Amino acid sequence: MSKQLSGFRSPQDAERYFGIYDRLVEAHWPVAYEELDIGSTFGTTRVRVSGSGEAVPLVLLHPTTGSSVGWYPLIEALCEDRRVYTPDTIGGAGRSVQTEPITAGADLVGWLDELLDQLDLDRIHLAGYSEGGWIAGLHAALTETPDRLVSLTLVEPAGAIEAVPARFIAGMVFRGMRVLLSRDKRAAVDRLNRWMNGDVELSDAQAEMLEAAMGSFRQKLPNPKRLDDDQLRRITVPTLLLLGADTKLYKPERARDRAVSLLPEVEAEIIPNAGHGLAFQYPDLVTNRLREHMRTVKNPS
Repeated sequence: MSKQLSGFRSPQDAERYFGIYDRLVEAHWPVAYEELDIGSTFGTTRVRVSGSGEAVPLVLLHPTTGSSVGWYPLIEALCEDRRVYTPDTIGGAGRSVQTEPITAGADLVGWLDELLDQLDLDRIHLAGYSEGGWIAGLHAALTETPDRLVSLTLVEPAGAIEAVPARFIAGMVFRGMRVLLSRDKRAAVDRLNRWMNGDVELSDAQAEMLEAAMGSFRQKLPNPKRLDDDQLRRITVPTLLLLGADTKLYKPERARDRAVSLLPEVEAEIIPNAGHGLAFQYPDLVTNRLREHMRTVKNPS
């Protein structure tokens, strides 16, 4: 793994991306929020904090290239009775600023532990989607403060339970190159999105932000790596695993069966007619299942 830093190719590229990012937040984030910039060993993390209430806070980790803005279809329901923290992953496209290399998954675990310490969060529910699901699962397995976690939710976790096959990665590279080389970038982005996520409709701003990230942001993070058996056994918190029946990332039945065989306390569900875009195809289903999971954990307060 190179010891380079993630970042945009030029200040102009960054300015374009951040303009789209800010417009999406202004137009679509449905609840009041505050934004914090939290320092750590690896740089400064931008965190959007939404909601209020006495229930145990929820931390959401987003997919690659999407940034925390992508949670807007789900955030209103999730923050009705609690504060919800949506950080931009350090080293990913977003408003966090990386200053030190992240060369292994353990660095991401350390980053998240530092972030939660700085936010003074001693008990949380943790949920992650896609790459965020891998980081969340890895954190649950390797954190030095496992008692902080009240529950874990993994939505289509990229690589956490089952390795992402080489053919999928090759398909992503091929389709990503088509986006960059296409004259009609919106059409190319839509084709990529349908192939990967299923019937998820992107707004013009969403498509523009995805294309901007793919074309100008160079992410230098470790690739998601399948957690080994011992790591999965160390995840002792109640865990909800949601998988799309039509996902291209792995065989969902195999991922479900491995999770059930190794995680001490897990509820695994395969959602019919859903792809990797599960959270955006069925936002109400995902928010309802997540809220139920948090509510039914023993002694959540």
